[in-house]
Amino acid sequence: MLARVGFVVLFFGLELYGIAWGQRAPDKTLGFQMFNESSRITIHLFREVESKRRRALLPLPDGRWLARDRSGNEHAYAWNDRVRAAPLYVLGQSVHARYGLSAQLFRLQAALDDAVRHLPGDARTRALVAEVETVRNGVPGPVVRLRADKP
Repeated sequence: MLARVGFVVLFFGLELYGIAWGQRAPDKTLGFQMFNESSRITIHLFREVESKRRRALLPLPDGRWLARDRSGNEHAYAWNDRVRAAPLYVLGQSVHARYGLSAQLFRLQAALDDAVRHLPGDARTRALVAEVETVRNGVPGPVVRLRADKP
């Protein structure tokens, strides 16, 4: 009998901990929201390059670019090669922000960090930058700028 009570207390304690933790997580993992946030994002991707001792942002409307390595060999890069999760691979179009704005911005930062780590042959790119137009529950919000510097 004591083992059953202990099991029930442990089980429901873990359940409550998971729910509390889920509400604090940026992407609400394990957190329950009865009504989904009706928000949208539009992602504009750029790469920051150094040009004549100054830095410039080059837009990547389709997420593709060509770059030379230190030996002069040209390589093709594509955002969609690394980022395949919806809605993060959609650039320049307003899309539903599943699980809310904070969740998608958190995931987009992780995607930028991952993508920039996989550009070893791109000698000019210093960082990947995303400018995100936000709309939360139908109300336009701020443009959020996320950045991932090349290691």
